[in-house]
Formats: sequence, C-alpha cells, structure tokens
Amino acid sequence: MASIQRSDGITLIMSDNSVVINGVEYSLPGRGCNSTIIDGKVFVNGYELKNGKWKKTIKAIFHKYF
Repeated sequence: MASIQRSDGITLIMSDNSVVINGVEYSLPGRGCNSTIIDGKVFVNGYELKNGKWKKTIKAIFHKYF
C-alpha cells in the first residue's frame, strides 16, 4: 500500500519497494515505512536523501526513532 506525504513543496510517495520524491523514483532505503520531511530535507527509514543518494546520518536516525 502506498502512502503520500506533502510538506515544504515536496511530495513523497512510498510503496513496498520504492520511494517517489517529486516525480523521481528511488529504491527504498532500509527496512520499514518511516518518513519525515523537515525544512526541505527528506528522511526515510534512518536515511537522508543528499545529492540524489541515501546517506545514513545522525539526523535521519533521530527522525526515525523520535
């Protein structure tokens, strides 16, 4: 089942194995279905999208659990 989130001009659609952010499809990082958009930054399952690649950052881990 897909979930849709809109915030800060960003549209995020999550499905079972992919994430679509503003029309660009990315593979789903990590396990789970946790997503957050804060100040134009996208965090999914403990990863942050930076320069088109998923990076495991302390901020992303924080948003996953809190």
